[in-house]
Amino acid sequence: MSTKSPDVLAAPPNPLVAITLAEMHVRRWELKAVCNRCSTKLRVSLPAMIRTHGPDAIWWGQTPRCPGLECQGGVLRYAARALRGGSWVSLDAPPSELALTAYRTRCRAYREPR
Repeated sequence: MSTKSPDVLAAPPNPLVAITLAEMHVRRWELKAVCNRCSTKLRVSLPAMIRTHGPDAIWWGQTPRCPGLECQGGVLRYAARALRGGSWVSLDAPPSELALTAYRTRCRAYREPR
């Protein structure tokens, strides 16, 4: 059995699966950013984002300013995909309460050593 759709092999990105930058990196997602004003397209390096913002940064719903020198007031829109050739899913919507609850139950807080 074979399929032509890569989304069958790996489900498209979903905040219930990976909500933080570290989880996206572990699952080998690809991220891209596109400016809504000047159409600048950027490939996002997840290790660099983790070094800059921390591994627990939630990037769903984030819209930072465009870094373009001549772009005035542009906003970056992020999208992710799970496999090369898979569907790009927009990260514009902030995570739902269900996704945040799922993340909290996955990552329980460690108690301090005695």
